[in-house]
Amino acid sequence: MNLFYNKTRKMWMFLAGMSALILFSCNSEARYDRSTGRTNEILIVTNTKAQWKGGIGFIVRDVFEQPLAGLPQPEPMFHLFNVANKDFNKVFKAQHNILIIDINSSFTEPLVETRSDHWTKPQRVIKITAPDTASFRKVFEEHSTAFLDAFCALEIERTNVQFEMARSVKLINILEKQFGFSMQVPGGFVVAARDNNFMWLRQNMQRVKQDVELGIIIHEKPYTDTSAFNEEMILTLRDSLTSKFIPGPSPGSYMILSRGFIDPVFKRTDDFVTGFAVETRGIWMVQNDFMGGPFISYTFVDPDLRRVITVDGYVYNPGDLKRNFIRQMEAIFHTISFGN
Repeated sequence: MNLFYNKTRKMWMFLAGMSALILFSCNSEARYDRSTGRTNEILIVTNTKAQWKGGIGFIVRDVFEQPLAGLPQPEPMFHLFNVANKDFNKVFKAQHNILIIDINSSFTEPLVETRSDHWTKPQRVIKITAPDTASFRKVFEEHSTAFLDAFCALEIERTNVQFEMARSVKLINILEKQFGFSMQVPGGFVVAARDNNFMWLRQNMQRVKQDVELGIIIHEKPYTDTSAFNEEMILTLRDSLTSKFIPGPSPGSYMILSRGFIDPVFKRTDDFVTGFAVETRGIWMVQNDFMGGPFISYTFVDPDLRRVITVDGYVYNPGDLKRNFIRQMEAIFHTISFGN
């Protein structure tokens, strides 16, 4: 169960070992207009720096710095940095993701509180108060997935706020006309190929060392039964589309899955913007050439249960980090919406 998810974006809170719900108390501090901090970054506030260097820091890093699935080289899910509570001032309160850890012996059992947009916006603040390190570990590990989901959701929200200011109205209209749903595509993408039930959007970004390419693939087909969500069917469909529509740089080359390097990772979720979906993460490569990178896709059924739709985002950024680009693809897909 995702303790934080809510499609209407209302705030959810929970307490460990208690029956009441508690909000952070409001204060008179002025709110910042916009939150700060790097993408995929969490500020960890502890009682002392020694706690962060010791067992508490190890417990937290073990969860938030685990590798993001589906990348060719290990990259942590989040970058973490720490301040002691005595240094937690207005500057740090403007961070978009904040985890506050308070080891307080006056408590008899752990307490977990969470609030959105507490000091700035968008923002997610989670506070865990525990009588000792052992009880902190227990409650943190028990709800670690919910904590990850909460901070990931905030990253998606924050990214889409930034994209909204630079969206391509032209591409949004093209997508809506062909597929019947809206998706906030940032500027810079162009239509590279399209068919009756297929579209490939592409963006090239020039860099000093090596250009970066981002791609979005959209495909639809009639929905007949739940076999559309079969993992092998999803992979086979991707290969059939990319081998046909996405050529490589040399004659006879084309995009396919790289199955021998890192196995694809599948996740069935009810928390996608359209409801149920299968999330797939993996690695692509170019047959008969030397290119590759990560991709993420979502396969879901439209609200009328007539079509199976797959949206797929891939990244080509050789020799450099890829996590933030994949996160951008994920954020774009979470803007999908259908008309009434």
